[in-house]
Amino acid sequence: MSETSKEKKELAEQELIMKGPGTFPLERLLAIFQCISSVAEFSLENEQQVEDEIVSGGDTGIMSDVLLQLSTLCNANYISKGGSCPLEGSTRYRSTISEEMTVKVARSVKFPLSKYLYRR
Repeated sequence: MSETSKEKKELAEQELIMKGPGTFPLERLLAIFQCISSVAEFSLENEQQVEDEIVSGGDTGIMSDVLLQLSTLCNANYISKGGSCPLEGSTRYRSTISEEMTVKVARSVKFPLSKYLYRR
């Protein structure tokens, strides 16, 4: 790799950092929630047996709970609604909390955040 291309790559990375976090669709948020809840569920299974009512409860209650939590996060200004993409037709969101706060929240729910963050 030449010096010029290395400099261009570093400049592009700097611009991404300065730009900040991008917007994401609801589907991505739900996938992240699924990942977090599966890690939490795995931890619970290691500590105790999962109760029958949790297993037989279905996804409907979980989905409505997630949407309620999304509304709460928006009202608390942790997540803001962005514009919607005309091609996708869905609302996009943007995280507005600092990385420090994110780490504190992850630690409080015992989620291994560092395993899922991309570091340059």
